[in-house]
Amino acid sequence: MHYKVNIWKDDSFKREIVYTADNGIQAIQMASAATPDGCRSTYEEITEEQKLCLMEKEPMVQNEEDLAVA
Repeated sequence: MHYKVNIWKDDSFKREIVYTADNGIQAIQMASAATPDGCRSTYEEITEEQKLCLMEKEPMVQNEEDLAVA
């Protein structure tokens, strides 16, 4: 199954993460682990076609803010 997580800090959208998990429990655990302190997130199941479209549209890139935290 494929999932998409949207992460917000306050009212501003921070990022979208697309990933694959074996089941819903694993998916929510992965979404929780990907959510930084002070942020909130939602996750939803998506299709293979949606996953491919999202991955093509915006491949994984770290921005300067993420690199400063790491």
